[in-house]
Amino acid sequence: MRETAMGKKAAVMIIHQFFSVLMTVMIAGMGYFVREKVYASMDLYGIFSIVGMAGCFVTLAYLANVTGEREDGNIHFHLIDKLPTEFILLMFVGMVVMITKLLKVMGKMEFSFAGVMVASGCLCYILDLVFLLIYLSIMRRLKGNVLITGSLIYKVYDFFKEYFSKDPKKRFRTRKARELSEIQEAIEAIAAGALETTLDESKFHGQEQDFAKAVNRIRVGLQTYAQDSIKNERMKADLITNVSHDLKTPLTSIVNYVDLLKRVNIEDEKAKNYIRIIDEKSQRLKQLTEDLVEASKISSGNIHLERQKIDFVELLYQTGGEFNEKFELRDLTIITKLPHAAVFVEADGRQLYRAVENLYNNAAKYALEKTRVYVELAVENDWAVFTMKNVSKNPIQIEQGDYNQLTERFVRGEISRTTEGSGLGLSIAKNLTHLMGGKFEILVNGDLFTATVSFPIAGK
Repeated sequence: MRETAMGKKAAVMIIHQFFSVLMTVMIAGMGYFVREKVYASMDLYGIFSIVGMAGCFVTLAYLANVTGEREDGNIHFHLIDKLPTEFILLMFVGMVVMITKLLKVMGKMEFSFAGVMVASGCLCYILDLVFLLIYLSIMRRLKGNVLITGSLIYKVYDFFKEYFSKDPKKRFRTRKARELSEIQEAIEAIAAGALETTLDESKFHGQEQDFAKAVNRIRVGLQTYAQDSIKNERMKADLITNVSHDLKTPLTSIVNYVDLLKRVNIEDEKAKNYIRIIDEKSQRLKQLTEDLVEASKISSGNIHLERQKIDFVELLYQTGGEFNEKFELRDLTIITKLPHAAVFVEADGRQLYRAVENLYNNAAKYALEKTRVYVELAVENDWAVFTMKNVSKNPIQIEQGDYNQLTERFVRGEISRTTEGSGLGLSIAKNLTHLMGGKFEILVNGDLFTATVSFPIAGK
């Protein structure tokens, strides 16, 4: 493909030179006829000179359009393009001056008709080659945005700008050191998440240019991967939401019919027990479905937050009171340590309650019976830090000791999965906390499980 494109460009260059020579020879012939006062063939020569001029400009426009272009969209520079822009412009001006002087000299010389045709044709061929080299080099520089940056004046300006920089490390650096520094800065920016960072490959040379191209390819790859990941995550969230909504309708019917069966006077104890089991399982499935929908909305950011000042102390007192019965059923004792004064945080009251409620639920489900659950709220460096500690009923087993996995969806700390948990509670609490600008941390020390939720104090 590349060889075909190069062959096409070479063919157009030859055609361009043919039209240039035709135009020049015809104009020179017309000049000879005017000087000799022979006007018999002037019309024919005029037509050919116009054809040559039109062909010359059409092919020149095509060459300017395709020069330097590659399949990857980058500009390919030639050896002549490495010369400073001033040299190229001086060569162009010098060529114009030389052509003018040659035309004056040739105008004073006596040539036969054949001599005029041969001399003008040869001179045009040589000068057109030089013109194409200069002109196409200028076009490539314009396309690559290096016409200015490739000049000596700009390089001198850049040198002094770097020298007078506030950073002493940037003074008197070699070109190689400067280019490596720019590549390093781009890599650090991309690593920090700035995937729009792009290096101008035309400003680099040699091996550094290869490095710059590699960095740009890595950036494009990461950007594509990130976009695909976001798309896949959105598709998964939509799938969970749609499936959950589809489950809701038949599940609601099951719950309602079970409720009707509970009201019927059934004497068979086995049937009563079956109804009780169906009721428990359907209620658990209903809760799981609701958790799925909520987790999907939260993870995709599709949730509306109404921020306001919330008294964290009052919210914890309220939540603790609601869970007293659940804790008593498992013989758990809550040890609460809360400030006497109000501690205000800026958050959505409903969602903050949901996050804290999930932590209380987690303790009620997984804490060892006949143990204590410690609840504490402290003010540390203008942050309200809520901590909940409990001893786990079952050993907490997570691969490679990465306890942050506990906050991922459908992950539970006990492998047997015999408890009633769905593996969504901590994930919901974590995501809600982050959405409201807080911090969520998990710490496990043996069987001691600690969850921490932190928010900046409102007004600070």
